[in-house]
Amino acid sequence: MKEEFVTLETAKMLKEKGFREDVFTFYKLDYVEGNMILSETYDYSDNFNKKDDCFSAPSQSLAQKWLRETKNLHISIIRNACGYGYDICKADNGTHITDGIFKGPNDGGQWDTYEETLEVGIQEALKLM
Repeated sequence: MKEEFVTLETAKMLKEKGFREDVFTFYKLDYVEGNMILSETYDYSDNFNKKDDCFSAPSQSLAQKWLRETKNLHISIIRNACGYGYDICKADNGTHITDGIFKGPNDGGQWDTYEETLEVGIQEALKLM
């Protein structure tokens, strides 16, 4: 079992929306390949979003918690026979905002894993801001 970190696309969205938490993982430019790669520090955490050439890469659960505690957006993952879906509501009172039920890529309109569903839910919550 391993910690799931947000994708580069989600990390960029988080930076744009004001994510400023200290983390141990981040995306940085690989100057040899020219791509952004996921990197990790072992001795300190930092707000890598303050740097122009980096993007902080929190775990999916930290991003989910940040959205809940700072933006009042709660993401729930829902399981049914076809796979996984998500629901986004206001964290303080449960008011439904939107959901990803039957919008997924598999034959049943769902996602196949919890983690890919949470990633999409995080991105959709960020788009609401």
